[in-house]
Amino acid sequence: MDSLDIRLLRGMFRENLFSLAGVDPRQPAQGLARYASASRLTVRRRLARWREEGFWKGLVAFPNPDVLGTSLQMQSIVLDPGRTQTQCESAMIDLLQPAFLFQAEGFYNPVLLAAPREISDERQRKFGEVGGCRATSPPLDIPFMSSSVAFTLRDWEILRALRRHSTLDWPAVARDVGLTVRGLQRRVSRLIEGQALFFYPELDFRRSPGTTAWVGLLFGHGADVERLQAEVVRRLPDLFRVEPVFPFELMIPSSGRPSIGGRFPFFLPVPSASSGDQLRRDFLELPGVVDVIVGFPTQNTAVPRPFDVAIDAAIDRAERERASVRIG
Repeated sequence: MDSLDIRLLRGMFRENLFSLAGVDPRQPAQGLARYASASRLTVRRRLARWREEGFWKGLVAFPNPDVLGTSLQMQSIVLDPGRTQTQCESAMIDLLQPAFLFQAEGFYNPVLLAAPREISDERQRKFGEVGGCRATSPPLDIPFMSSSVAFTLRDWEILRALRRHSTLDWPAVARDVGLTVRGLQRRVSRLIEGQALFFYPELDFRRSPGTTAWVGLLFGHGADVERLQAEVVRRLPDLFRVEPVFPFELMIPSSGRPSIGGRFPFFLPVPSASSGDQLRRDFLELPGVVDVIVGFPTQNTAVPRPFDVAIDAAIDRAERERASVRIG
């Protein structure tokens, strides 16, 4: 990736931050071009390139977990040397049933819909019996914004249709739910503004138009974290901050964890994967930095089953409630 790619991603994501809050699909091309300091034609060509090369695979719509009466969790899983990624991914998807799966080389961070304790424990037990990958942490709660918006039956139907059209084909979605395009967009805007509906892009970094490093700076106790972060941003204006929701210090030996007082993860365009060691050495020279984790993201993937099952169940309940009102 280059600086324009990073600026475009920053401009798309809410609060210019790589997080599960995702992107706003209503972002006009003109506004995105202005943010990226590029012409609209340049922006359109770059986005078309992302899709043609398979870097941008589509947008996934999902409801605020609040609306489903659940929450989100994340854990860290490491791939054992010599094992295939396919084997590990299949085990995670089949047994842990994540809603999203983030991968950086041999590390995985599945995002789970919180399940009752007995179900979660059973999934973890079965996963522990699978060779080739192992959990380095239990499922940890992810702080996520709340929403007071209640979905109607029509809203659930819109969400299901949006998930079927990852290219965000508004006319096709409108036909599916029997609305005009303008009426559909009004309803979607209400849900977005009420923090009830989110759109997250599926990105395949293996097909990105350049090399991207994921960097996690770990600061010691007593370090001026805000000052250090500001210095990193000053030196590297092309970085793209990542929401630090997961304590990735769990990836380092337990003996070194007590010395860590803060963390700062971000994406950074780099010349090549071989530059990772030099990156680590450079960041370790910053005062207050006690460790640096450098990896190369490969993809983030949405797994349909967890949300789709919940959405179908919500539609069934709403239809039964509406039918009972009619009968009454």
